[in-house]
Amino acid sequence: MMDELKQQFYEVMHKYQKPFSEEGVTANLTQWYEQKQGLLQLLRRHPLWNEKELAIVFRVEERREIDRATVDETRAAILELGRRACTDDTVYENFETALRASTADYARIPNEYRLDTIRQYGGIKCAPGQKASRIINRLCLKFHLDQIEEEAEAGEPDNRYMRTVKPYNALFARLADALNPAHIEKTAVLSIHPCDFLEMSNRDNTWSSCHCLDGGGYRGGCQSYMGDAVSMIFFTVSDEYTQDFHTAPRITREIFCYKDNVLLQSRLYPTDLEDQKTLYRSIVQQAIATCLDKPNLWSIKRGKETEPYCESAADSNHYPDYAYGYAVASLLKGETDYGKMTIGSVARCVCCGGEQKNHRSIRCAECGSMFVCKGCGKTVHGYGRYIDEHFYCNECSYECTVCKEKFIGMPRIGIARSGEQRGICPACYEQVVGVCRNCTIHGDCLSIGANRFCPNQMNGLAA
Repeated sequence: MMDELKQQFYEVMHKYQKPFSEEGVTANLTQWYEQKQGLLQLLRRHPLWNEKELAIVFRVEERREIDRATVDETRAAILELGRRACTDDTVYENFETALRASTADYARIPNEYRLDTIRQYGGIKCAPGQKASRIINRLCLKFHLDQIEEEAEAGEPDNRYMRTVKPYNALFARLADALNPAHIEKTAVLSIHPCDFLEMSNRDNTWSSCHCLDGGGYRGGCQSYMGDAVSMIFFTVSDEYTQDFHTAPRITREIFCYKDNVLLQSRLYPTDLEDQKTLYRSIVQQAIATCLDKPNLWSIKRGKETEPYCESAADSNHYPDYAYGYAVASLLKGETDYGKMTIGSVARCVCCGGEQKNHRSIRCAECGSMFVCKGCGKTVHGYGRYIDEHFYCNECSYECTVCKEKFIGMPRIGIARSGEQRGICPACYEQVVGVCRNCTIHGDCLSIGANRFCPNQMNGLAA
């Protein structure tokens, strides 16, 4: 198992073009294996456990009905935005009338008799059978709500800053979701696979978080979660993925932690919607209860009530969402011993394997550039090149002197007019040979130096 995990770990490092060594990866995996033993033995009891994926794999159905309360709330916010966008009271009243007509039925498709009102006051085209969300978006763009900008606070709690945003985009997305019922089936994964921690904010997602290895401000936290004794990754992926889930872009993702009859749920990315959190929590509660062979009965603690049940490890690099109001603790009913879990761990440098306490990095500042070559498997210091998202050392790869393409393997040799040997790729070599092999003096050309005068050479080379 460990050899396969090491190669999968390598693949993630290659993908993000991160320096790493066999020693550093081994140190990370050793800590993961030692610390996750309790969870590994627990989760293996589940009937849906997948040993290859190191995860319990579920099928999940999500149903979303039309949310009247959210429609009302978001419509009010859009009307406030419209008041800022409209040039006078008459224009605003027209916008308000059209918007209310678009949403009055709380339906995915408005009743046809409302369309005349929308056309008259909104000044837009709309057809029978058209979705309310499309009509609303067209209406709001007509009245320039998308042009309104405002300053908003962003960043992490310890690094806040102001940025300019357009509030309409988020408001419209919320209203569109509330007006469009959905029935979605997807795959959910409760994993302790080390690469699922590394990819907890996969750069191929449609969203990103501070734990993304590609520039995330807390990317060092991936290893902190990976190396502790309590953390699991719960995420959903599209149905096109049936294996190797650690490579799949995440639709949603959150951290769950378990120890001593306490299940902690942290923030759900990217939206932290309460309905989804409730569904996912129920899935994981059922899974843990099944593994424990105990009734699936839990009591819930939120906010400050969760503080007695969790703490962050000293010198860990992860971002503690659970410490900022996102935590939900589930306590298994009928038990008397509820322990306090320590979340996170001191991360290990992926180069030297030593302790690494910078949350903005996955390696020590002291470690230079080192990589494991995809070709020969050696840890090399210094230079090489990336080909097809993998690092190759200078002995296993080459850059063609003609076309400058990087390629794997040894170069072919072309002879310049000066007699100098040039390393070229197979494609360029075939072009050169294609000319030379048809020459009547091909066999004697190089020995008599005729290539110095040949007018037909390809790329100025002979072979």
